[in-house]
Amino acid sequence: MKFLCCCSTQSTVAHYYCVHACNIIPCVLFLLVLKLIGSPDDASLGFLRSDNARRYVRQLPQCRKQNFSTRFPNNSAGAVDLLEKMLVFDPNKRITVDGALCHPYLATLHDINDEPVCPRPFNFDFEHSSCTEDHIKELIWRESVKFNPDPTS
Repeated sequence: MKFLCCCSTQSTVAHYYCVHACNIIPCVLFLLVLKLIGSPDDASLGFLRSDNARRYVRQLPQCRKQNFSTRFPNNSAGAVDLLEKMLVFDPNKRITVDGALCHPYLATLHDINDEPVCPRPFNFDFEHSSCTEDHIKELIWRESVKFNPDPTS
């Protein structure tokens, strides 16, 4: 079966959702997740900014959501409930971090006094830099020298 690829787009969301044809492992993982959570309906595709990404997801084989309790029979009902709330295609419909921390399954780990909150979103711009191969080699060399400052030892 041939799948549409959105490699031609610059959409970060599209690439996050494993639509780059050269990246076969994430594509397989994406399909495995869809087989578990089921194919998204059109309303759940609304957050995707790329028409190509929406087309790609729509042309995938349709999957029914599996029964999580049946799929994970050795896990507690609370664990299965939390997993179902986290594994939702549309991020706007997923359980929030705060909601997950307050979920009964995590009650024994939840300590409001020991859960710092980041004052602003993380900045991942460094992941989008376009480095040359030589620059990447230089960065790796510099990092390795930090662990072994004397290259002769």
